[in-house]
Amino acid sequence: MKTITKENLVARLQGTPGTIFVGIEALTDAKARKTGNPAPDGLIFKRVRGAAMVGADYQTSVKNESLAQGGKGEFKAAPLPWGEWLIAGKVISHKGENYLRTQSRPGQRRVAATKVLGYFTKDGAPLSFDAISAFLPEKSESKKQIAAGIAADKKEQVWVNTYKFSSIQKIRIDGQTFRLV
Repeated sequence: MKTITKENLVARLQGTPGTIFVGIEALTDAKARKTGNPAPDGLIFKRVRGAAMVGADYQTSVKNESLAQGGKGEFKAAPLPWGEWLIAGKVISHKGENYLRTQSRPGQRRVAATKVLGYFTKDGAPLSFDAISAFLPEKSESKKQIAAGIAADKKEQVWVNTYKFSSIQKIRIDGQTFRLV
């Protein structure tokens, strides 16, 4: 497998206009409630694999999804709540770290769903879903998307995810898979 540095990934994304599809495998903080959970230090990580768009305009995506679901297609996105765009719609810079911003629409997720491959402690020991499920946060629906005419079911909404570059283990771009170093 080829490798790509974080700097080269930024350059590649900057040099690719418009929206691109990527595949990602990442090890991310599950943002689990720490008190009482079975991880020794309370930290739970999840390994995920999925496909999404990078560089898509969120406001346009929500409008299009609203129209597809019979809504009016009226939606105004709020400004970025944290950090600043290093590459608009693709990479956010925040406190010295870069984050890849992805989004997916319901139809895309039905074809290429993001899957949780497992849960782990900080040291890499596996954790069973049954043992930690009560400590995991629920993905909530967007009230702003509902107001725009998108179904209240979170599975039918536009999802946005940000991946800290340091959490991305593999990324697939233009038919090539890279290990991020």
